[in-house]
Amino acid sequence: MIQPKYEIIKQDIIKKINSGEFLPGKKIYSEGELKRIYEVSNTTVVRALQDLVLEGYLIRRQGEGTYVRRNLHHKKVFFDELGPLIEKKPQKISKEATEKTITKIHQGIVEKKIAKKLNLKEETSLAQIVQIAMIDNLIWKIQIRYVSDDMLTDEMQAQLKAGGSLSDEYKKTNHLNRLPMTQQIKFSVLANEGDILNLLPEEVLHIDWPLNLPIVKLNKIYFDNQKKPIEFSTTLIHYEHYAINIEFEGI
Repeated sequence: MIQPKYEIIKQDIIKKINSGEFLPGKKIYSEGELKRIYEVSNTTVVRALQDLVLEGYLIRRQGEGTYVRRNLHHKKVFFDELGPLIEKKPQKISKEATEKTITKIHQGIVEKKIAKKLNLKEETSLAQIVQIAMIDNLIWKIQIRYVSDDMLTDEMQAQLKAGGSLSDEYKKTNHLNRLPMTQQIKFSVLANEGDILNLLPEEVLHIDWPLNLPIVKLNKIYFDNQKKPIEFSTTLIHYEHYAINIEFEGI
């Protein structure tokens, strides 16, 4: 699929920053130079530069030009979420155990708080997608996702039920190389069964989840290429099956 021209400009500038062609604190191309190089309008150039400023790559100085940020977080830190952790599984689970995901889709669900997070009107119909990841009979992750009902196409539903990735479908639909996201991570203890059951539809209330144990709770919001929120999700992960790996480049 063809990418928007402003996205091509963004990715090219990011590559030049990562390769060291544009160094932290140094000036990059002017708007006029970008217009000539990519044969695009001023509006397209401004959109690309504004996005890179918002994403933390660039700083624009009135009357001076556009510069690479000196404290470039995107270049210095690499963040990975890891799981499930094979070495920490109960002994009854073998290393050869296979993982499966159960996906249930419920449409027409109205959640005022969720609609607000997605900047939707309260009367907007939502689709709730519940995904339960298991290894043998052990549940290690429960994810509850919400999207606008009209956004979840029949093709997307089929892909999900077949084990596909909704995130990959977003990327194809919006012509994205990566999916912008904000994420909040909390470590919690679910003290009683109701804490979990209140999050889930009736069809999956039979789940066997360890109570009174630490869990990782993640709230995420995904955005399209217009910076519009398109999904809110809550993920619960068994504490033995979640880890964060953070790598720093030399400063």
